[in-house]
Amino acid sequence: MDIRSRRVSGNILAPVVLFLLSACAPVPYLFLQYGTELKQMDLAKVVADNPLGPTENIKITTLGQGQGASHHLVQVRDRESPHVHKTHDGTVMMISGRGYLMMDNKRIELAPGDIVYIPRGAVHYYVNTARAPSVAFVVFSPPFDGKDYVPVKIP
Repeated sequence: MDIRSRRVSGNILAPVVLFLLSACAPVPYLFLQYGTELKQMDLAKVVADNPLGPTENIKITTLGQGQGASHHLVQVRDRESPHVHKTHDGTVMMISGRGYLMMDNKRIELAPGDIVYIPRGAVHYYVNTARAPSVAFVVFSPPFDGKDYVPVKIP
């Protein structure tokens, strides 16, 4: 093996090791308090207990709600349809997966740990670019009842 082949193998080894270590990164715990009750949730367990069905593209699991906000775990296999929430603001934190959010004709690349605020009235949709479903923690304010979802046609 000459020096060049050692250098190439060394250059390949570092990204492979980083990739393998990132796969071992723990999924975060979530702590929510409603009234005097503090709930600790293992988000990996919540996903495992609420898997996407074989024909489901999107699954929304409500984790709880307080007076001013509701908390959800959203799984997306492929993509959302363009839509708007007229009376709700949303804050999204990517837990796993990769993709992009289109918001008011701007593309925002998202990866685990990224957080994006979606103001009411903003036309948006998410596209998953990973092989596995993307998972996000979403906070809606005021609490989301599932009714404020208005499909939008994009030319």
